[in-house]
Amino acid sequence: MTEHDDQLLPVPESTTPKKRAGGALQPWDVGDLPEPPTMDWRKLPTLIGPGILMAGVAIGAGEWLFGPAVSAQYGGTLLWLATLSILGQVFFNIEVMRYALYCGEPIVVGYFRTTPGPRLWLPIYLLLEICNIWPFMAANAAVPLAAAIFGHLPTDADYRLLGITLTEAEWVKAMGYAIFLLAFLPLVFGGTIYRVIEKMMTFKVVVVLLVVAVIAVFQVSWDNMVEVVTGFGRFGQVPDRAESVIAGRHFSVNLPGDGREFTLRGTIGDGTPDFIELLVDGSKVDPQGKNQDAETRTVRAKLEKLVRSEARDGRFLVDDLDGRRRLLIRGRIRDPLKKRRAESAWVAESYMLVAGGRTQTFAVGEEMPAEVREWADELVALQGMRRVGLVGYIGEHGGLPDLNWAIIIAFAAIAGAGGLSNTLASNYARDKGWGMGHHVGAIPSAIGGHKVELSHVGMVFDVDDTSRQRWKGWVRYIVRDQAGVWLGCCLLGMALPCMMSLEFIRNVPVEGNRAAAMTAVGLADHLPGYRGLVWTFMLMVSFLVLAPNAVFTGEQISRRWTDVIWTISPRAQRLEGGQVRLIYYGILSLYGVWGLFALAFFDPLQIAIIGAVLQNVALGCAALHTLYVNRTLLPREMQPNRLMQVGLVFCSVFFITISIVVVVTRVM
Repeated sequence: MTEHDDQLLPVPESTTPKKRAGGALQPWDVGDLPEPPTMDWRKLPTLIGPGILMAGVAIGAGEWLFGPAVSAQYGGTLLWLATLSILGQVFFNIEVMRYALYCGEPIVVGYFRTTPGPRLWLPIYLLLEICNIWPFMAANAAVPLAAAIFGHLPTDADYRLLGITLTEAEWVKAMGYAIFLLAFLPLVFGGTIYRVIEKMMTFKVVVVLLVVAVIAVFQVSWDNMVEVVTGFGRFGQVPDRAESVIAGRHFSVNLPGDGREFTLRGTIGDGTPDFIELLVDGSKVDPQGKNQDAETRTVRAKLEKLVRSEARDGRFLVDDLDGRRRLLIRGRIRDPLKKRRAESAWVAESYMLVAGGRTQTFAVGEEMPAEVREWADELVALQGMRRVGLVGYIGEHGGLPDLNWAIIIAFAAIAGAGGLSNTLASNYARDKGWGMGHHVGAIPSAIGGHKVELSHVGMVFDVDDTSRQRWKGWVRYIVRDQAGVWLGCCLLGMALPCMMSLEFIRNVPVEGNRAAAMTAVGLADHLPGYRGLVWTFMLMVSFLVLAPNAVFTGEQISRRWTDVIWTISPRAQRLEGGQVRLIYYGILSLYGVWGLFALAFFDPLQIAIIGAVLQNVALGCAALHTLYVNRTLLPREMQPNRLMQVGLVFCSVFFITISIVVVVTRVM
């Protein structure tokens, strides 16, 4: 080498890593955007991502509990709310994953990067987190497990198990404790926590959808299938229930009093009510209360007398008012084991019309005036209900229909995932290694994850021709994951259980957390030759649906706040990458202590309803914040297009609106 040869050597680049400003937090590192995976079905594991994992989360309380409960009471008419809810969440999920693709950080960290920074956003998101801290999934999963053990739906009777005598209700609570604690075990093992959750939820989705699809194909009538499928598209329609409906042994009968309205509903067996609820102006009262006023006792006695005279297997009675006209329909219910699938379940045998002080009776519907016949046909086809337009109803009556809006809104809120749960799509995209998450790392498990690390700060890429092409490929990938896998699984996961509820527990008064167990009862009665087997099998399927979501409840809170603390806390930033597990399991332990307290002192159904309503507010606020994050922190070429922006605004408006509806109806 000559003295001048060194002039031909390349000048070494600076060893200082490139940085890029990232809002109110520390700057991002800069690296290269990796190539998106190719669609090769021979490499199926590479195609499985947050979509199917979040689908496993979605097939839970909304699809298995509240959706069937709403369908049992109101048919398939309100399923369009699930359509709007799930579509809104598709836009949200894609956009939070967009952020993770760009910088390898979950969206919650992006929220804290926006001005003015953590001092404002920390208390706000802690407040919004209230809706997720309730461990109701463990308590609800205990109901089908207990029913399988007892051989019947839990009651307040004593039951001896493992040498211990407790009431069945107390055993349900004890099983809820056990499920809650055991739910932490899967989070301990595996290389990354994400990998364990992904495998668990993939297994759940495949097994549950396959089992329920087989049952629906062979045991659900064509009419009920059509009602559910079309219900997803009946936007703006709501059910208008007849004043009184007695369907076999199940009843809901009304009688106006002196400025009050009385409703008696329940199930009757062998002439004696075995389940009964009394509502006065929509509020529950003790049907046997000794301190009731004279009017309440008189009305209750009249309603019970009506039920005892009319309720019997194989018969129905519908009593409806339309202005000054009253229509009374009697008929028979087809034997579900013998009816043809294309035939209606109800067959009208007599009609009585009272109008203008005149009473007319008809043996066949063709004898009635056309408008009355249409009214009667819809009541029979929909088993005691009619469909009306929501806007038109409000315009005519000056308010919302008299429905159980709390459970309806809870159903709409958690159709899909709901609330801040949806933000986990970005966390899982990072842990899956999608986009720039490839460079950032993942949260390691306590056992088996000793070589896994997580960076304290995200990494972005320079925008050039190569990165633009790769970015388009990644965006197509997450759209396919959410609009294909997640959306499809959510709609199917909602439709199939609702079909079963229409077939087996329609018109049955059902609380949300008992819907799965009562559907199992209905299916078992439908197949008497296999009753014991069907009963146990369906309850175990219900348990498989609900129990994994008890795992997710603690996981989502721990993961979300681990990522926040790991990024914004100066003390946490002094820890090495693998030590992020210390924060994760610390939060998980605190949640475990809180969860045991909550299970002991709070009603799981009410918790689920209240939590679902609060989730609406949380998701509505988070959607607007996500739009702001992606519009301010991402380069122009990577920002959402107009359709996605409109979708996020729709998501926010929808979920905040239904929250307002609950508040208004409660106040009214």
